[in-house]
Amino acid sequence: MNKMILRFLDTGVTSSSLLQPEIWVCCPQCQQLAKITQQTEQNQQHIQEYFSVLCHTCFYRKSFKHTRSIGYSHVSYYSHTEQNLEHWRGECEINLRQKCLKCQKGKFILQRRYVRRSSIPFYIQAECNFCRVIQQFDQGQFQIKKLISNPTGIDPIFHYELFLSVAVAQGQICVYNPQHLQILTAYIQANLRQRTCTNYNRGYFSRLPAWIKSARHRKDILKALLRLEQMVSTLQPLHYSTPYYSEKRS
Repeated sequence: MNKMILRFLDTGVTSSSLLQPEIWVCCPQCQQLAKITQQTEQNQQHIQEYFSVLCHTCFYRKSFKHTRSIGYSHVSYYSHTEQNLEHWRGECEINLRQKCLKCQKGKFILQRRYVRRSSIPFYIQAECNFCRVIQQFDQGQFQIKKLISNPTGIDPIFHYELFLSVAVAQGQICVYNPQHLQILTAYIQANLRQRTCTNYNRGYFSRLPAWIKSARHRKDILKALLRLEQMVSTLQPLHYSTPYYSEKRS
């Protein structure tokens, strides 16, 4: 009896490539579907990225611009934590690093954590590490950033909750958009997975948790992915245009 083998071809998909064409998130105001989109402009030296999020239910909107050098190959989107603090209710960290103008030799260096954004005082005091003078600084002089202990289920741009997220016994499965869902489903369904890329451990699939890759949990994971597909189908039809796996009989 012939047995059908589903073969998945990993062509070098990266986590950053899955952010396109949009990221589905929960609107911070109404908790309905909101979408994050990106536009890029490039000149000879820099790349300007424009990120925006829009909710079509309550019309919540937010955007910001980020500029990076052409030679910077990997963008750590988690560096944009200060862009969306007004809706953040988790732990924060302040960082101060200022040169002492009195002695011209020391610096004011301070790093401190707070349980929430509202706990951070408008003014803080720090001591010069050389002349020991104490100076006061306001929030415009030190950096405030979010601390995300578990980034699973959080978008890497604005740090909103991902809309397409489902819990299983082994953990949490999250995807950025329907295209990401399509690729992950094809990967899980395949019983023969092959790699045609040379980026090794930098690829998306190589960094997946072991429990997601395991054939032991394939049935449970496919059920969870089906629930996400049903969520998507109520909002827009799924279009499978790219064959991520091929069929083969043995």
